[in-house]
This record gives sequence, structure tokens and C-alpha cells, in this order.
Amino acid sequence: MKLVHFLNLIRWKNLLLITYVFFLVKFLLFPSLNTASNLTTVQFLLFWSAIIFITAAGYIINDINDVNTDIINKPDAIIVSKFISVKKVKNLYVFINSIGVFLGIIFSLNIKKPSFIFIFMGTSLLLNWYSKYLKSKPFIGNFLIAFLVAFSMLLIAILDINYQIENINQYITIIIIYALSTFSFFINLIRELVKDLEDIKGDYKLNMRTLPIIFGVQRILKAVSILTLIPIFLLLLIILNLDIHYLVLTIYLSATCLVPLIYISFKLWKLKSYKKTHKISVFLKIIMFLGINSIIIISLIK
Repeated sequence: MKLVHFLNLIRWKNLLLITYVFFLVKFLLFPSLNTASNLTTVQFLLFWSAIIFITAAGYIINDINDVNTDIINKPDAIIVSKFISVKKVKNLYVFINSIGVFLGIIFSLNIKKPSFIFIFMGTSLLLNWYSKYLKSKPFIGNFLIAFLVAFSMLLIAILDINYQIENINQYITIIIIYALSTFSFFINLIRELVKDLEDIKGDYKLNMRTLPIIFGVQRILKAVSILTLIPIFLLLLIILNLDIHYLVLTIYLSATCLVPLIYISFKLWKLKSYKKTHKISVFLKIIMFLGINSIIIISLIK
């Protein structure tokens, strides 16, 4: 197995983005706001490692179950069966997933919260269930993936912030993380629906019941365009309520998130075919990355 094939299989760019978010929050946002933290550096690294391994395993099992659709939708991007045998990939999934769950168990026991073991085990099972059954179901699979992405960010607030709040900075930190999680949820939900439009050709041939197949491409394009108005509204709400002290943040969010989302909403409404949706999917990922970078600006302002 070549390293490049392994890295593409586990979606190294997405894992790098998750790492980037976690480390920004823990080592930049928290210190800049003097936020009291529950987790030591070692505990945090255990938590982060568990999330990374379980997520990587989720990408692997998804590729295993997507071989037939990927042959039609993305023949040039196939790794499973083309560069690595299905048997080897399945063994790799079991190995990486087991490490992730094991690290989650060690972490939960270390912080003396054994009930949190079910979060890591449950996430692993949900990702497996999604790839086998839920992905082909209308909306449920889209919602689940968007929720899990947002929930991974929320876990930082749930686990790491000391809720014995003694100053306003604790409140600010919680609000920032919850706002980013909500924004992340809607961007990922929109992106998952756009990806369904991208993959409609293969999904249709394999009798999958995704929303574009049930309701038609045009209806879903219009629906996703309208759905985009929710993160636009949330951004407007944040921007309009920011103090003049946060002028740089206002300009940044307007330029990198608000205006591009308005453009995407307009573009989706005008599209007549699913063939140009890949660029929109990439654009949405860039917007999410830029939105996350607002943490840097907030930290510098404070």
C-alpha cells in the first residue's frame, strides 16, 4: 500500500482541518480569553487522537461501501479495489477503528467519566451504520453527518470548559464554540445535500433513495438554496450585534462567509443541472475553513 493511497483513503485533508480546529480552540482561543480548562494537555491529546482515528475509520468504511457508486461517479478517485484490495481495507478499518475506540475508553476512564465511553463507541457505530444503511436514505444520512461534525466541536465545550464560571470570558468562549458548531452544522448539511446532487448518477443506477432522486434535481437545488439562508441569517445576527470593537471581525466575516454564502444561494437557485455542483461543494468547505479562522481574529482582538 502506497502512503499516498492511504492518506487519500483516510481523507487526510479533512483530518487536518479537524486537528486545526481543535488546536486553535485549545491552544489559542482558551489562553487568549483566560478560559479555565478541565483537560490537561495529555488528556486533550488523547481526546483528539480518539476523534481522529474514529473519523478516519469512518472514511474508510464509507469508501468500502461506496465502491460501486464511486465507479460511476468518481472513477478516477477510486482507491478501494483499484489500489488496495477490499480485504486489506476492511482489516485496516478494524485496526484503526479499534485504536480510536480504545483511546476513547482510556480518555473517558482517565477523566473519571466512564459514561463518555458510549460517545466514542456510539460515534463509531453510527458512522458504520451510516455508510451501510443511512447514506441511501433521504435526509437522515445528511443530517447525521452534519450533526457529528458539529458535535465533535461541541465536545470541546462539553468536556474541556470549566463550567464553574467566574468571569465573562467563560461565557464568551462557550458562545463562540456554540456559534461555530451551529454554523458548521448548517454548512455541512448544505454540503452533504450538494454532494447528493453530485452523486445522483451513480446513486440512481444503484436504486438509492436520496433526496434528488425522490424529488428531482431542480426541487432540491431550490430547497438547498433556501436552506442556505439559515447560516446567512445567523451570520447577519452575529455581525449586527458585534460591538464596534470587533470591526475587523465584522469585515472579515462579511467578506469571507456572508457574501460568499449569498452568492452560493443565488447560484444554486439559478442552476439548471447537477453537473456544476462540485465547485459549490469545494467552495462551501473553503467558507467553513475561513469561518473557523475567525477564532484567530477573536483571539488577537482580545
